[in-house]
Amino acid sequence: MQELTIRTCLRSLAVPALALLVACEGAIGEPVGVGDPGDRPGGPLPGDPDYCDTVDAEPGYVTVRRLNRVEYDNTVRDLLGETSRPAHADFPVDAETAEGFINDADLLTVGTLAVEKYEAAARALADAALERDGFRERFLGACDPAVFEGTEHSGARVDCARAFAREFGLRAWRRPLSNGEVDRVVDVVVLGAQDRRFDAGLELGVRSMLLSPNFLFRAEDHGEGVRDLDGFEIASRLSYSLWATMPDEELLDLAASGGLNEEDALRGQIDRMMEDPRFDAFVDEFAARWLKVSKLPEAHPDEEAFASFDEALRQAMEDETKLFVRHVIENDLPLTTLVDADFTFLNERLAAHYGVDGVEGEEMRLVRLDGLRRGGLLTQGSVLTVTSHATRTSPVLRGVYILDRLLCAPPPDPPADVDSLGEDATDDETGETLTLRERLEQHRADPECAGCHDVMDPLGFGLENYDAVGAWRETDEGEPIDSYGELPDGRSFEGAAELGLILAEDPRFTECVGEKLLTYSLGRALRAEDACTLDGILERAELRGGTLRALIEETVLDDVFRRVGTTQPEETPEESR
Repeated sequence: MQELTIRTCLRSLAVPALALLVACEGAIGEPVGVGDPGDRPGGPLPGDPDYCDTVDAEPGYVTVRRLNRVEYDNTVRDLLGETSRPAHADFPVDAETAEGFINDADLLTVGTLAVEKYEAAARALADAALERDGFRERFLGACDPAVFEGTEHSGARVDCARAFAREFGLRAWRRPLSNGEVDRVVDVVVLGAQDRRFDAGLELGVRSMLLSPNFLFRAEDHGEGVRDLDGFEIASRLSYSLWATMPDEELLDLAASGGLNEEDALRGQIDRMMEDPRFDAFVDEFAARWLKVSKLPEAHPDEEAFASFDEALRQAMEDETKLFVRHVIENDLPLTTLVDADFTFLNERLAAHYGVDGVEGEEMRLVRLDGLRRGGLLTQGSVLTVTSHATRTSPVLRGVYILDRLLCAPPPDPPADVDSLGEDATDDETGETLTLRERLEQHRADPECAGCHDVMDPLGFGLENYDAVGAWRETDEGEPIDSYGELPDGRSFEGAAELGLILAEDPRFTECVGEKLLTYSLGRALRAEDACTLDGILERAELRGGTLRALIEETVLDDVFRRVGTTQPEETPEESR
């Protein structure tokens, strides 16, 4: 009978969570399409010079968002000291956006399998938490439940349960609990401890709170119109954007005092968070996914053609790009440094692969590249490998990468019936095997292909001096490499260095990085009117030197990040007619 009562009490917290989770199978809310013209038929369209004068760029609707696997693991690490990464090991894989991000609220759906995994994880995490040193001291304070074993101390045990509910709840749910919520947690803890050790009640309390939607989801109340986020909501947005984890004690204290609603204090916190080791999560979840470096573990270069490629080299390539991006942020370097830098990070293994002398040991370190053949993201092995086939380079994939990831101008999908690029195509007259460049020229002769390939291929040709694993080469299939490229507007370049300069001077590059960053920071697809918000962010960042750090800071300082919009997306013109 007692066990039945405990289960009933536990359901008062857990069952609403499970019901919500099961109901969330499928998208929670409808995403607003990028480029939708809004509710102003007949007015200026996105891209028109006076479009932003006619729109009210409100923050927009954000779906209730589930913690993704990375956020779940990081949160239980910081909340409970758990480092086993249970979500990574057992939870279903999160869906990715076109940009490669896994934090889009509309894609963070929940099915029955996930519910089962949540239940199992909560039970294991609660058991382990009670065995971990410091748990009671952190969440019970001066209250010592060991003193209160037995029914004669029931009032004192309630006090201990209440202290736990408030302290643990503040951190697990990332906000203070209401009196009613505290009472429900106390009921679970006290009943679970009845006729047993108090720890049994604590374990039940931890488990129930980890199964609550208040832990598993990040929800922001929507009303009519626009409202400012409160301090705790800002703290969560900040921490999950920059650290992919829960707010720390300093953020929670500032949230409670109202400090996070003051811009100077907020700027100070952003600076502090960027210097923290947890900022590595931003590099992993934003930069590595945007740049496709997160796909490097899935790349499998042909072992015969590239026998020197091994796991040590793969890891060094991944580390190079992440350290490079973090260095650009930490040192407040111009955003364009990403494509025209004269430095990178190498260890002995990667330096030998690149043909760079004077680097010894396994440790990655800053290396100047004056006069060498490397510089910027486009010459880094991680990018070059994920944009190649297993046996050869692909100017097409590399061109698409530049258009999509760096200029936000992805080409359309190829026609379904288009002929693929032949690997052993020959000249009709001489019978000689065509080079890759010649095969692509033949491919572009098809009018259906020329429109896209005239833009993609020249960009990719500029990187042909780098083989499919990023090593420098002078020839391909016995023929000298031709890294010349000419764009449709007449601009031409020779090799990666000149291509990098063209990208650095193209305003679309800065705009594209800003667009990717805003998409990631908000955790939703951008709408047409978000272009106006982005314009303001880019202008403020440019006044601060046009650095990547400034762009990040101005994004999370903008009203779109610190406010929340209406309960539902607005009607489109078609719906309103």
